[in-house]
Amino acid sequence: MTPDEQTGLCQAALNRLADEGRAVLLIADDASSALQIERLVPARSEHRLLVTSRHLLTGPSLRARLFGLDELAPRGAADLIAETLRHARPDDPRLRETDAIAELAGHCGRHPLALHIAASLLTTDPGRAVAALVAELADAHTRLDVLRYEDGGHTTAVQAAFHLSYQRLLPHHRQLFRQFALNPGPDTSTDAAAALWGQPRARTRNGLAALARAGLLAEQPVGSERWRMHDLLRVYAARLLESDSAKWRSTAFSRLLKHCQKLVRAANAHLHTYDDGPLPDDFRDRAHAVRWLEEERANLMALIARAAATGHPREVLDLQEEIRPFLLSRRSYAPDAVTVTQLAVDCAREIGHPCCEATALNHLSQILPDCGRVEEAVEAASKSLDISRARGDRRRQATALTSLGASLQRAERFEDAVKAHTESLSLSQELGDQGCTGEALMGLADTLHETHRYDEATDVLTESVRHFAAMDDWHAQGLQLMRLGDTLFAMKRSVEAVDAFRQALALYQERGDEHHQAIALQHLWSVSDMSAEEAVDNYQRLVAVCHKVCDRALESVALNALGGKLKQLGRYEEAVAAYREAATIHEERDEERLLISVLLNLGIALRTAGRITEAAEVHEREIELARARGDRHKEAEALERLATTLRCGRRRLDAVEARVRAVAIYRDQEDTRCEGRVLGDLGLRVRDAPRADRTEAGYTWVLANLLPNDVVGQEGRILIALTVMHARAGHVIAAFWSWASPTRIMWGLLDEDEDENQGPELYFHALTQLIKTSLYGVRPFQALITLRNRLRRPTT
Repeated sequence: MTPDEQTGLCQAALNRLADEGRAVLLIADDASSALQIERLVPARSEHRLLVTSRHLLTGPSLRARLFGLDELAPRGAADLIAETLRHARPDDPRLRETDAIAELAGHCGRHPLALHIAASLLTTDPGRAVAALVAELADAHTRLDVLRYEDGGHTTAVQAAFHLSYQRLLPHHRQLFRQFALNPGPDTSTDAAAALWGQPRARTRNGLAALARAGLLAEQPVGSERWRMHDLLRVYAARLLESDSAKWRSTAFSRLLKHCQKLVRAANAHLHTYDDGPLPDDFRDRAHAVRWLEEERANLMALIARAAATGHPREVLDLQEEIRPFLLSRRSYAPDAVTVTQLAVDCAREIGHPCCEATALNHLSQILPDCGRVEEAVEAASKSLDISRARGDRRRQATALTSLGASLQRAERFEDAVKAHTESLSLSQELGDQGCTGEALMGLADTLHETHRYDEATDVLTESVRHFAAMDDWHAQGLQLMRLGDTLFAMKRSVEAVDAFRQALALYQERGDEHHQAIALQHLWSVSDMSAEEAVDNYQRLVAVCHKVCDRALESVALNALGGKLKQLGRYEEAVAAYREAATIHEERDEERLLISVLLNLGIALRTAGRITEAAEVHEREIELARARGDRHKEAEALERLATTLRCGRRRLDAVEARVRAVAIYRDQEDTRCEGRVLGDLGLRVRDAPRADRTEAGYTWVLANLLPNDVVGQEGRILIALTVMHARAGHVIAAFWSWASPTRIMWGLLDEDEDENQGPELYFHALTQLIKTSLYGVRPFQALITLRNRLRRPTT
């Protein structure tokens, strides 16, 4: 019977079933091409055809709805392994090894076939520990060999499945697949793949699409021109790549390095437009360049690491030189900057180039302080200085002295910093090196400003402005004018500060530098007298400019200032929106200290807008961040703000407890001034009130006489002391709220304690102690008389 006759009989049977009202689901498993299933497509709409395939089965003759199956989610992948073990042996003790199972799923790349093979290996060998299989899969080079299951002559292997798909590729697409493994990053752009393959972009796009149709690649997200290969497929491609010649691999990798060097250099030119020449046309504008660097950062970091490991030291030196300024633009990228700069130091040593090593050490000393490694920064700058002196390179000595001065300043060794900058300045002037002289002047001015030696800093900054003007370095001249303005404003010479900022603004406007115009405007408006309405308009324009040039750091500053001006005008909802956007930027940039400051303003704005619940949530977040940073004083201040918000929401007990937590922190910090302020908010006048010394002495006496191991803790003891002192003073209402809080705490002990016998015992012990302590200090009759006198109306 011919295929056409078979198709006819099949369709006739399906039509007969459709006439009878019966629908059929046809399943075609593991189809390799559209031709295999065209004859199975039902002619009647009542029936359905479900096809599974490793390939994307599309074409003019086949209209299909496509459902892509990606790797599982981390939780789902671990559950698949665990459920397989549980189904085979419900009491399998390995089910308790949840962490090891999750790690095993990770080594399988959460690939369904790999997960089933790993689960089968464990199921058929009940004595095999999950950790043992994890250890076998830890080595990426042998991972595919382990993911193999044999049963009665039938073998199921991940590598075999990959090989079937690979074999169906055209020869040049196989080459592209293998070369894809040369990029060590998480994904690859179409342009980078074209550089690797050495083919035009359009042909490369077609080749990548062919790999995607074969299930060997995926564009994520679709239309992004960024392609991702599954981890296990990358291992398979790397294994195939080993059979290619070393020269062929090196040539392809070098093409990728040159491509990345060109684009990073172009992006850096857009970020730092210091001359009047034309910008590279690889990017439309600064924002486009920043977005590209953000997308490629992980790839570039991995590429530099592989280049250092595979004998491309000069490429490492060039790439890190270009990418370092971008990495320094965000604090969260500082560890990456340290990594690539340390690789540059190692590569310079590898090729025996002490000049490059000294330069890289200088750069390293500038980055390390941002990671909290200040002493290492001083050491790196000192090593750079030693190398330069040993070689008699006086120009590099001057540069190293400037870097050493900056590192010493960050280490708060200010006198040594001034000495290093002064020595650098003298040496630079002696050499007649205008560039080094300018750097030395900037470093010296920064240190003098940091130590509040404003008069000396003003003289140095004025000299540096003249110096850069003579060099026609308008960019550095503008920066120094802004620093001069900051110093003059610190000296309360506001008119001169405004003039300095206006000069910087005019300079950048003349050159058409929108980015630095925005910076100069922010400085100018921060010291200018203008109405709140005018300030709002100005800051809104500034936010728009910052967004356009993709300066997220300055945008957050402008948004915070805008929120403050909107709040002054009573436009609280708009202020909340501005603060939220600023907080989002700080979260993106991992700037916790600045985020806490914005959350403070956001919480107050929300409270003023009457959004009490949201305000309390923001203050709680502020408290968590301060606690995580170990900043106890900020935590206590945030607790005070939370208490104010809770009181506005009529949550008096919660407000009392928040303030008591603040008192406990201030007491630990021995900050008596702040402790007294919060106690005053709680109704206990221990500052600026009659008999304040006696009140404070009584409060201290009660605390000292409470047992330190009281089950209600330090905050409970403070509440008991407050109750006693309020009662002694006749403040009945305040005493009630103070009493209610520890009572609620003790009720919480009953709810939280799992031991039913121990809970009541702890409760009654604490209650007994509270009553005894209160009776020592309370004068109940005096309290009642005071209350009666307050309530009694005057009579005529």
